[in-house]
Amino acid sequence: MNTWLQDVRYAFRQLRKSPGFTIAAQLTLAMAIGANAVVFSVLNGLVLRPLNVPQAESLYLLERTTDNDTTLSYPDYVDFRERNHSFDGLTAAAFSQVSLNSGEGASLIWGVEASTNYFDVLRIQPYLGRFFHDSDDHGPNSAPYIVLSYAYWHAHFHDDRGVLSRVVQLNQHPFTIIGVSPPEFRGTIVFISPEFFVPMVNAEQVDGTNYLNDRKNRSIFMMIGHLKPGVSLAAATADLNSTAVYLQKTHPKEEKPGGLALGRPNLLGRSVCPRRKGIHRGIDAACWTDSAGCVRKPRELVCRSRF
Repeated sequence: MNTWLQDVRYAFRQLRKSPGFTIAAQLTLAMAIGANAVVFSVLNGLVLRPLNVPQAESLYLLERTTDNDTTLSYPDYVDFRERNHSFDGLTAAAFSQVSLNSGEGASLIWGVEASTNYFDVLRIQPYLGRFFHDSDDHGPNSAPYIVLSYAYWHAHFHDDRGVLSRVVQLNQHPFTIIGVSPPEFRGTIVFISPEFFVPMVNAEQVDGTNYLNDRKNRSIFMMIGHLKPGVSLAAATADLNSTAVYLQKTHPKEEKPGGLALGRPNLLGRSVCPRRKGIHRGIDAACWTDSAGCVRKPRELVCRSRF
């Protein structure tokens, strides 16, 4: 122990004498720690972070077995929603970046475009005001409403409860603030924390294109819903695949071949699940890099002190 302490003290004296080597050592440690932070952030977003919704254990997303793709068109979503018998509602979501101007200049923010049953299917209650519902949907551009995330409302509106009914400009279109989501709710797309939620029926104003009737436009990122009590995964999968077969026969030019499977939203279904080993390898690599950096540099310092 005494020898080790002497080596450490000698190494620190050498650091003072060799500023260039000291900078190199600091950069190595910073890179190792940074690698760790990145990997664990990805792990938290894709694996560890749960969806903060009631009864999350019964929530599933739909994906294609051929390529693990979760995207689909809005007409497809409507068909699955109306024809399935296994889910207690299906909802659709996509993410979008918009320019929002609340009167103090425009800024770019990320948020979610969702079907009007989004909050009802997820069984979420607003923190303030109300959410949009199916009763607000009267066709394209019929629901110019925006729900703010709690974090965005807190940071940009300073917890002002008078924000309700205020009109803001979303991509230069007027949208009325109708509610604030609860603090613990961060949406259903695990790698973003949305700052707002808007109805998908207003996609033309939000995205500049109306994809509501375009079966080729796979703008919806994910479709999710709660499995009904007593319905098995096998039965639900068979139910959904019967609709998939119907769509492929009815719209052969627009529909992808292949069946459907169910996955967990917080893992993005099988598109991430098969890669869990890869995630674990990434974690191991980051830990090894961090450990190697932390151990190797003191060794180099000791070697420099002895030779």
